[in-house]
Amino acid sequence: MSTCYIVGAGELTRLPHREAGDLIIAADGGLDGLLAGGILPDLLIGDMDSKSRDFSGETIVFPVRKDETDSFLAYREGVKRGYRDFVLLGGTGGREDHTFANISLLLYAKKQGHSVKMIGKQNSYSVILDGEDVFSGEALSHISVFALGGNAEGVTVRGAEYEAENITLTPEYPLGASNRFVGEPVFISVERGALLIITENTASQN
Repeated sequence: MSTCYIVGAGELTRLPHREAGDLIIAADGGLDGLLAGGILPDLLIGDMDSKSRDFSGETIVFPVRKDETDSFLAYREGVKRGYRDFVLLGGTGGREDHTFANISLLLYAKKQGHSVKMIGKQNSYSVILDGEDVFSGEALSHISVFALGGNAEGVTVRGAEYEAENITLTPEYPLGASNRFVGEPVFISVERGALLIITENTASQN
């Protein structure tokens, strides 16, 4: 299945691995990191208030005064072009408000039936909505589970150092922080609500 890569202006510690059918969108200042890494995006989108390098390819310009972030505009354009699986790079390590906005984008996209994973320098971020997923990581590396956008009911965690069965997580109480992998895949499910899963990137994943 083809992937749409969205590259933001945050800390870019890895580059897209383009395969046939993939789409790479530079969200404004994300262009600089891509060009520095020798990658030409298929599309540049945004208000152009943070990029510093020129680009002669396909460009969609929006006004600076707008409701959406450049990353959100890139996601929406990817959806228009038929993509359902997204990887967001350069979405952390810059302005903290943009990091939080990108986490909100993960939840928004999930509610639209799309898959978005955000990969930063130290951590990767994904969302589970009324469902389940399995995560892999090196033993002793961290995995954290947070309620996102409201209470998360019927939460089960198996295969981690600290397991849980059919519990409720709330946004105001960070019970799921700093769990650990123990050398086997971790199964996480939620019956009602959304979970933000943050896993620690390790040397073997870079």
